[in-house]
Amino acid sequence: MSADVEVIKRKFDECIQELNRFKMFSSEARSAIEYLERLKAMLGDLNKQKAQEAIKTFEEMYRRAQPYAMFIPKTMENAKLIKEWLEKKLPELPP
Repeated sequence: MSADVEVIKRKFDECIQELNRFKMFSSEARSAIEYLERLKAMLGDLNKQKAQEAIKTFEEMYRRAQPYAMFIPKTMENAKLIKEWLEKKLPELPP
């Protein structure tokens, strides 16, 4: 696995760790954690279709998380970084 994938996996872990503080009282936080864990697991088997779906989901997650940005700054920063990484990686992924 490439070094950049390992860096991105750590970014996922940082998001999950930050969101864990809110999962007891926020179903949105629980859903986001579940999705982030699934997406992190599929990084080793990423293709264009999965990456495009992930990009769309990250855009939606980012939009929905805007009202909470001051409480989850690392997650917001990492979500943007992960989305940009996926967009950059897209041309080299298999169909």
